[in-house]
Amino acid sequence: MEKPKSRFIKTDDNTIYDSLTSLTWMANDSRLDLDKELSWDEANEYAKEMNEKKFGGHSDWRIPTIHEASSLYDEEKLNKDFKGGDIKMDSVFPPGAGNCSWTSDERGTEAQIVFYLNGCPYWYDKNDKTISHAVRLVRRG
Repeated sequence: MEKPKSRFIKTDDNTIYDSLTSLTWMANDSRLDLDKELSWDEANEYAKEMNEKKFGGHSDWRIPTIHEASSLYDEEKLNKDFKGGDIKMDSVFPPGAGNCSWTSDERGTEAQIVFYLNGCPYWYDKNDKTISHAVRLVRRG
């Protein structure tokens, strides 16, 4: 029996292409890269730094929308976050990531995050540092 094709294609430049959405993700999120939680401002600064470095040969990395970030949640998949807890994300992504990601969706002083524990979106104050916020940057193509 033929093995089903993965929707994710890992590349040599530490990025992962999603053939379902035509998005390219950084393999590591900010938690893996920086070993700390990020505020909203720090997440935006992280995106700016990755663009200045031309990570993966590109300078158009950005914080994903809620729909883009939610597309990585998969009830059938299992991975581990930085605390060793279960997150529902394909194992093509390295273990040890944050259990949630900031998104670019905003309303007033809040920005939306998605939890990879349950796939649910939540609104959080952009300066709230009481939970382990991370961000996984994305680009089109």
